[in-house]
Amino acid sequence: MSLREQIAQLATFNDDSAAGGITREVYTPTYARALEWVAERMREAGLDTRLDAFGNLWGRWTGRDAGAPRVLTGSHVDTTLNAGRYDGVVGVLGAIDAVRRLRADGFEPHRGIEVLAFAGEEPRFGTGCIGSRALVGQLGPDDLRRMCDRNGVSLAEALDAAGFPPDRVPEAAIDPAQVHAFVELHIEQGAVLERGGEQVGVVTAIAAPHDLRLTVRGEAAHSGATPMALRADALAGAAELMLVLERLARESPSGTTVGTVGVIRALPGAINVVPGEVQLDVDIRDSDLAARETVVAELLRAAEAIADARGLSVDVEPIVVDTPVACAPAVIEAATAACQELGLTHRAMTSGAYHDAMIMAAKVPVGMIFVPSRGGVSHHPDEYTAPEQVDDGARVLAGALRRLASA
Repeated sequence: MSLREQIAQLATFNDDSAAGGITREVYTPTYARALEWVAERMREAGLDTRLDAFGNLWGRWTGRDAGAPRVLTGSHVDTTLNAGRYDGVVGVLGAIDAVRRLRADGFEPHRGIEVLAFAGEEPRFGTGCIGSRALVGQLGPDDLRRMCDRNGVSLAEALDAAGFPPDRVPEAAIDPAQVHAFVELHIEQGAVLERGGEQVGVVTAIAAPHDLRLTVRGEAAHSGATPMALRADALAGAAELMLVLERLARESPSGTTVGTVGVIRALPGAINVVPGEVQLDVDIRDSDLAARETVVAELLRAAEAIADARGLSVDVEPIVVDTPVACAPAVIEAATAACQELGLTHRAMTSGAYHDAMIMAAKVPVGMIFVPSRGGVSHHPDEYTAPEQVDDGARVLAGALRRLASA
């Protein structure tokens, strides 16, 4: 099967086809069937497969020097709700295709090459990239119990139900000394490449999020009987705070900070009641750590000032604080050389979205290769990357792996 056909086939493993997109959340029966289908594609490409203690799928091509640090590549096959068919999938099926291409060319790696399908890159349990977090030792027993999905199922419970005992999760951790580099092929999920006309993106840095929940508290009151001057409207205060976030992100000294309020919960949620409590789930990202943290600090100062002026209070709850990543020069050079060899136009660029590569960078050298996304659309049924663009990504990845896996 061609890569296009494989992507279409994997899209049939879907828990919500009526909605028009793909829903394939980690640790569900549908996800397990999809992962076994991917494992079969790995075996067809001559890879030895295994599942680790967290449910990450590995496919190994042993190198001539079995003791040499190996090269890792891959992405994920789980999805958000009603998503597209390319996010993550291109990086897994494209990696298998890259191995196929290298074998067909008669390449014999000095270093072993392993293809990974990470478990749970999408945030079913509130935080993304849990498979890679397990690999770098960032998930402890308390995290497994604390992290829950929208139905209240904990990560520990989901692991256990999928056949992965939670107490064995530490066994999934990798030895960084045994990894030479990790390179991830991915769709851009933005429109930079499409608008610039480049065929491939070589990622030089990955922006990271500082996510937090702001709970603004006022006083619920009857909307008809409470004069405007006597209100402590939590939603009005929250709305003012959202505009401050927008301004701070636009004025950030780095020029690359983005700030988003992705979730608003207004209580009690009745048209005739002044909201007494509002929760804002805030996502602030940048590849410049200092600029990002300046925006966070200024937002929190503004929240206190707005609360004081309006007779409100504000509580702050951290969700996740990740560190931006500079990609490894060796991976950047390998991907760039592959583009040049193939005659493909390319752009050095930053990834605004975070990926498993960002988490893996805590322990090993990483890099990423992007292919265009039509209209910049992602996490949506309209997500699309043309077959020839996917093939370009797999060819560049093969060239990068050849360079990284050679003596």
